[in-house]
Amino acid sequence: MTSNEPPLLTREGRERLEERARRLEEETIPALVEAIEEEDDEMAPRLEQDLAQRELEQLKYVLETAGNIYDIPEDPDVVQIGDWITVKTEEGEEVRHLIVHPAEAGVDTNRISADSPLAAAILGKRVNDEVTIEAPSGAYRATIIDSTRSDI
Repeated sequence: MTSNEPPLLTREGRERLEERARRLEEETIPALVEAIEEEDDEMAPRLEQDLAQRELEQLKYVLETAGNIYDIPEDPDVVQIGDWITVKTEEGEEVRHLIVHPAEAGVDTNRISADSPLAAAILGKRVNDEVTIEAPSGAYRATIIDSTRSDI
C-alpha cells in the first residue's frame, strides 16, 4: 500500500474504528481534561491527552476518506486486500489472516496490515504460489493454500 491511496475498510473494521473514535471523543479525552484540571503535575495527563487527540484526528481522517473494501472488483484467482488467506509454512504450520488496511490491522488478532511482511509477500499472488516472507526475525518460505474474499 502507498500512503497516497485512500484506505479501504471492512464493514466490521469501520464499525470498530468508529467506536474507538467515539470513546476517545466522549470518554477518554474529557477524562484526561478533567485530570489535567485536578492535577498539580499535569504533564502526564497532558501528554496522554495530546496522544489521544492525535489518535482521534487520525481516526476521523481515515473514516472520512475510507472506501469500502467490497467496492474493489474481486479477483478470485489473486490475493487482494480484504481476503482471508491461509498459508502453510515450511514447518507445516497453517496460519489464517484477514488482510486489511493498516488503520484496521489492530482491530483484532486475525487481521494483518497490508504493509506487513506476510501480506506484502502474498498480495497479487495466487493460491498454490510459494513465497518468501522477509520477516524481522528472518526470511521464511510459505505456500498460499487458500484465499477467500471476506464478508465481514
